[in-house]
Amino acid sequence: MNRNPARKHSTDILFVLVLFLVFTSSALAVILLGARVYQSTSSRMESNYNVRTALAYVSEKIRQNDESGAVSLCELDGIPALTLSQRMEDTSYITYLYFQDGALKELLTEASREVSAEQGTAIISLKSFSVRETDDGFYSIQAENDQGETLSLLIHPRSDRTEE
Repeated sequence: MNRNPARKHSTDILFVLVLFLVFTSSALAVILLGARVYQSTSSRMESNYNVRTALAYVSEKIRQNDESGAVSLCELDGIPALTLSQRMEDTSYITYLYFQDGALKELLTEASREVSAEQGTAIISLKSFSVRETDDGFYSIQAENDQGETLSLLIHPRSDRTEE
C-alpha cells in the first residue's frame, strides 16, 4: 500500500481551506445578522423615544402654565394648536405647540404679535401628533412614530385660580 504523500498533503490543505472558508462565512453571517438586529432595535428605540419625549414635553409645558385660562386650543394658519398663555413682568406671551411638516413645533411670541406656523421651531420628528379637549376638561394628546405605534396621554390642568 503505497500512498502518495503529495496527494495526502494537498488533501489536508484543501480540508483546512474549506474549513476556514466555512468558519469565515459563518462568522460573517453572524456579524451581519447581529448588525441587522442592532439596527432594527436602535431604530425602534429612537422612534419610541421620540413619541415619549413629545408627550412628556407637552405635558410638562401644560404643567408649567397651569393657571386658570392659560391652556387652550386654537388654530394657527389652519393647523390645530395647543396654546399656553403666560405673563412675565408686564408682557403677555403665548406658546403655540402644533404639528407641521412631520414635526412637533413650538412658537413662543408676544401675545400682541401676528404669527404664522412657519415661524415655529421643530422640536421632535413624528408621523402624527394631535391634541383635543375632552368634555370633562382633560386634554387628550396622541403621538405616532414612524413605525405606526401610537401613544396617548390624558392630562388635566389642576389650577382653578382666576387671574386677578
